[in-house]
Amino acid sequence: MNQILYKSVEIGDLADVDEKMGIVKGYGSVFGNLDSDGDVIMRGAYSKTIKENGYRVKYLYQHDMNKPLGKMSELYEDDKGLAFVAEVPKTALGKDVIELIKAGVITENSVGILPIQKESKDDYRELKEVKLYEISAVTYAANDQAMITDVKGSQSVEAIADRYDRLIKLIRKGDITDELGYAIEAELLKLKSKFCDVITLPTEEVTKSKQSDEDFDQIMKYLKNKLL
Repeated sequence: MNQILYKSVEIGDLADVDEKMGIVKGYGSVFGNLDSDGDVIMRGAYSKTIKENGYRVKYLYQHDMNKPLGKMSELYEDDKGLAFVAEVPKTALGKDVIELIKAGVITENSVGILPIQKESKDDYRELKEVKLYEISAVTYAANDQAMITDVKGSQSVEAIADRYDRLIKLIRKGDITDELGYAIEAELLKLKSKFCDVITLPTEEVTKSKQSDEDFDQIMKYLKNKLL
């Protein structure tokens, strides 16, 4: 029995966010990639659905039909995958998601699809035609192999510190909604665990570590006061 599947791809190097214009460019999925469901989406799988229903496809948040982000101004296949250009109005949710993408909190796009034509191979399944319902900006992928940390392995100390610094700048801007605040809190907790995993502190770095803990505690207190 066919059911709607969610297939994800890293935003990473694929997305281009234009904050002033509210434009997000990226890929909903890539071709020839074996995902954790054992599926490979083939080039041409989206051509029919784009022609018949492309005008109905929306850009959503977390696959939630009640949280539309914007509409597609461009939707097409290229050699790499399903490319799109979405126009995101400056609603509270739209602005939050743009900020979260820029800060590296939201790291993936994901498609909601229904397999139409599929062929079973020895150890995987080829999806030759699918029906596309929506493309979403997602925090956590349905396909866990699309997560940046899982694909690329442990991130460097510099990369983690850069994400931490961008979050601090985001907090300093103020005007934090509840949803944005909870997302920042989750990202900070995740980053703190990453620091513990990858850093082996030499003796001279102990003071810096204490300072980082104090900064983290202050940020968490701010968020709790903001959201209570």
